[in-house]
Amino acid sequence: MKKLLLIAVTSLLCFACDKDPQELLIKTTEVSLYPEDIIQIDAISDFDIAYLSTNTYLADVSAIGLLTANKVGKTLVEVSSNDFVIEVPVEIMGRYNVYPDPILDWGISQSDLIEIAGEPDKSYTSSIEYSDYSDQAPAIAYLFTPGDSLMCAMVIVLETSSDDLTAYMDERFVFDSEEDGLSVYRNAHEEKDVTLLIGIFNGGGGSPMVLYMEYEYSETKSRQSVSMALKNIRKQL
Repeated sequence: MKKLLLIAVTSLLCFACDKDPQELLIKTTEVSLYPEDIIQIDAISDFDIAYLSTNTYLADVSAIGLLTANKVGKTLVEVSSNDFVIEVPVEIMGRYNVYPDPILDWGISQSDLIEIAGEPDKSYTSSIEYSDYSDQAPAIAYLFTPGDSLMCAMVIVLETSSDDLTAYMDERFVFDSEEDGLSVYRNAHEEKDVTLLIGIFNGGGGSPMVLYMEYEYSETKSRQSVSMALKNIRKQL
């Protein structure tokens, strides 16, 4: 009896030795969540597993695969083990969707923008306007340079949606500063990574106006000059 038991245990050990090690297997094939949500990426491997967020502004991931949503957008988490790499698509959705993302292809001409967005409701030499942009934003305008390049986009939001607008911005951008009635947001934590500035100010009739403009980082460019650029555009409106 002891001999039979020994044979059985030996056979099991041999079977375990002959079994191929488990390569990387991802059970979490895609993720959809909201800002500040946390989810565990389910991955299995007999080897060490590493996790990497390709955009930490949008989402962070810990050494054990705990994913934290930061800002609205789409990114990827790379899961690697024993030279295998699998990408997990991640979408962070907004709880507040005051209006769709404006077209921000800087340098695009007025005619090219119209091809994308359709015929505007109002058209001027250096700007075009679309009405009924969303239920909470009655209009959006695009402003162009004298050389016919997109300079900025401006969204008019209903006064009754002011609180939703603040939540909308917080889900997407980083608050930068506030001065003379102008609240400034940016699209990165580090100033050297910023490519977009958003200014919010009170327009006529109390409706918030949201101004988008391109930003190019320079060590010689002061924060004052950035605020001044937004203010100058506001004066032109």
